[in-house]
Amino acid sequence: MDDNPQEWIDFGQLVSEHYAGDLTKSEKNIADFILQNQDEAAFLAASEIANCLNLSEATVVRFARTLGFDSYPAMREFLQEAFRRRVTHSARLRGRLDDLRATGDIFERLVASEIDYMTQALETIDRQALTRAVKCLRECDQVFVFGLGPSVSLVDLLEIRLRRFGRQVIPLTTAGREFLEPFLQMTDQDLLFAICFFDVSPALKLVLDYAKEVGCRVIMLTDTLGSIIGDKADVVLSARRGPMAEFHSLVVPMTIINTLLLALADEDREQVMASLDKLDQLRERFKHLNGSS
Repeated sequence: MDDNPQEWIDFGQLVSEHYAGDLTKSEKNIADFILQNQDEAAFLAASEIANCLNLSEATVVRFARTLGFDSYPAMREFLQEAFRRRVTHSARLRGRLDDLRATGDIFERLVASEIDYMTQALETIDRQALTRAVKCLRECDQVFVFGLGPSVSLVDLLEIRLRRFGRQVIPLTTAGREFLEPFLQMTDQDLLFAICFFDVSPALKLVLDYAKEVGCRVIMLTDTLGSIIGDKADVVLSARRGPMAEFHSLVVPMTIINTLLLALADEDREQVMASLDKLDQLRERFKHLNGSS
């Protein structure tokens, strides 16, 4: 498909051109499902759509080819690009504000939605994946923590807490050339903790590929990318942050990180407490030095 803006074809238009004459009954069901759930469907694997509709994965792949795509991933990339064109940052914020204003109390509505996301997390977070993630954190020498944009705040949280636990942490929070230098320290005894939402950036692709090359284990904290690049991770932690087209919350991913930190502290209690005690002693020394100056 040509992605020239002047020749861009809406997915609905593309479906309508094939709907009556080319699509089977099962393929029409797929078309209807995607059109009704375009935002979410853009980030689903073929197997996930097949499971939702009780169809075979081959039928979903065949549907993509009937529409003229070389493969299902090619169709998904088309849907993701359509999503980005339609749902800009300003559009997501505007939609979120309109929704909150409708209730008359932004704070109350926001708190209610955050509680709803957390309640959903109780049902959707894989506890075994959390256990595997803690094991990876315990066994590694160094932790490389990747995150760009709003995810930098989550990187900072993880970096500060892990350092206080006495762990070696290397943050990866830029996408310039300086981003590459820490890669030289990465080995198969280390861990990459990749925080990635919504988009597979060149920086994310590079760090995941390089981690695989050197045998570094990977934990991926994500919302929509698990089915797209989850095969590059040893552990995938799925953190849903609300509807795709809305301004997103960081409450669920932050809670997952806090859970990992507390579980790690519980497993390595003696080492962690010793490190925290030493930090407190250093703070006392620093306080006395400031007082005597």
